[in-house]
Amino acid sequence: MINKKDSEFDINDFFSKSKIEKKKYIFQEAKKIATPKSLHPNLLDAYQNKEVINKFIKDYIDLKNNTDDQIKEEIKNKIDEFKNDYLNNKISKKIFSKKASLFSMIGAEIFKSAQTISKGLSTSMGSLWEKIASCSNTVINTEEEFGIKITGIDAISIIEKKITYIQLKTAEDTLTAGHSPRSEMELSIHDNAIFGAAFKTGSKWHFKSEKINKYAGKDFWDLIGLDYDFIYEQSKTMILEIERKYVELRDAKN
Repeated sequence: MINKKDSEFDINDFFSKSKIEKKKYIFQEAKKIATPKSLHPNLLDAYQNKEVINKFIKDYIDLKNNTDDQIKEEIKNKIDEFKNDYLNNKISKKIFSKKASLFSMIGAEIFKSAQTISKGLSTSMGSLWEKIASCSNTVINTEEEFGIKITGIDAISIIEKKITYIQLKTAEDTLTAGHSPRSEMELSIHDNAIFGAAFKTGSKWHFKSEKINKYAGKDFWDLIGLDYDFIYEQSKTMILEIERKYVELRDAKN
């Protein structure tokens, strides 16, 4: 919460400002924040920025007040936007990629294109789950709202009345296993943090930590007040449509 003595700060006024103005304010205030001596050099900016954001973020998020229907419409729009961009601008480039691989070396064109498409789609979808999460009345994405990326953080939510920082991946095994210590370090600078996976596939967790709780699928979306079944069905429809387009282009190519 902002200090009541700070008469210059008004949450409603701040909420209405442009992304550039919000970013400028946070950066200016962040310069005043002292950092712990033990903090990793790569996390100095993240620490200073989150300390400023924590002063007002509860009040900021409280200003979000969309209905369930509005939230579902926003989720659907974000999925449609992602799908249309992928179909119109990315899938052709992926399928006709000249990137070398074992499959291209031996002439296994179907395997080559399938590998390129599935890997590229999985990577691209990472940002989609962040955008969907930000549709919640309890969540904001700092890049969307303030033009600021906090290292290792994809969303901030109010969970059980606590400011909670979230790192979000597609599934339990999306994080490269070797990156787990780094993710734990990035999350550990926050008083409350969780590691989330958009879908519970049954795969083995690559994120391992005794300090940071992890949630997958419905368990994660329930935490931030979003309808998992709706997200799953909309995502399923999108992925199957992209798959149909891939098969169409692949067959036309061959």
